[in-house]
Amino acid sequence: MNYIWQLENFPDFSYSTEKLLPGIQNFALELGETNGILQGFSEETKRDVFTELLLSEALKTSEIEGEYFSREEVMSSLKLNLGYKDFHKTTKNKKANAIAVLMIEVQKSYNKTLDENLLLDWHKILMEYEESINHGQFRKGKEPMQVVSGSFGNFTVHYEAPPAKDLPVLIPEFIGWYKSFTKPNLGKVGEAMLLAAIAHLYFETLHPFEDGNGRIGRALAEKALAEKLEVPIFVGLSKAIEKDKSRYYNELKKAQRNLQITDWVHYFFDILNAALINSKNVVTFTLKKVRFFDSFQDQLNERQLKAINKMMEQGEEGFEGGMTAKKYISITKTSKATATRDLQQLAEMNAFIKVGAGRSVSYELNMY
Repeated sequence: MNYIWQLENFPDFSYSTEKLLPGIQNFALELGETNGILQGFSEETKRDVFTELLLSEALKTSEIEGEYFSREEVMSSLKLNLGYKDFHKTTKNKKANAIAVLMIEVQKSYNKTLDENLLLDWHKILMEYEESINHGQFRKGKEPMQVVSGSFGNFTVHYEAPPAKDLPVLIPEFIGWYKSFTKPNLGKVGEAMLLAAIAHLYFETLHPFEDGNGRIGRALAEKALAEKLEVPIFVGLSKAIEKDKSRYYNELKKAQRNLQITDWVHYFFDILNAALINSKNVVTFTLKKVRFFDSFQDQLNERQLKAINKMMEQGEEGFEGGMTAKKYISITKTSKATATRDLQQLAEMNAFIKVGAGRSVSYELNMY
């Protein structure tokens, strides 16, 4: 069976829009609610939300590709590159810094015209510190670009991209298709979602770089969505995909065999909705965080504040295992007696919820 780029009608994708309306309506509703919450935040809090969303996406888009960076390294790079006042800490991990810079650049360039230079700039940012990769260049050479699995000598080829010699024609065709894309009968939100879905598939099909195609392709889907909606939007696509990577790769593999891509569009709409809900959860958690500090900050000592900030770094997923005296001592570098007293005080003021008893006692943040 041929790949879609080998078919005579490529890139004439066909799909049914008959059952897309519920997904579009859900996305529009969640987007409206999320933006409504954000409007009540100060500019400083909005920036914190934006940074948290960028952090989650930077970590997850790298994890999909098998790279794992620490939260602290990426957050440091984000804050430095976003120009946080009085923030000067840098990370020595250049790859972590690269993904942070790319996330920021994608958001800044959402309304820029898509062209070859934009894609090359993104790739240069992402791959600048990969010594074996020609960063900021489309792939060249005669070797086939294949997506494979298995051990040496026993490979399974899942997909083979167009040869590098065809890219000088295929890439301008892709950019022309992107710029001319329109589907007004679905409304602005539906058109944006559809462009994101197909642009991602189309780009991954071309696989124009030696490495980094997945990360650039996901960034492109984010840009397509924001560009059509005409507002900066961050949905955290990678976090939603990473929850079931195998399904993502299966749907992508299936879609790259047939120009009839209805299943792919439905799948990607589900991913977009899941991604937006993830982002809404971050925004909602931030609202709870603001309310928490409004209620308790004046009553907290420096040790308690440090421990609580550490717990809140984990976001809506929560601080695993709760806060214990042992963890509190480790975080605040204090004595056991002081830790016990601080924790009891936090529980008495209802900032903490006590869980369990005796040696197994722990504490959760009272964010409700």
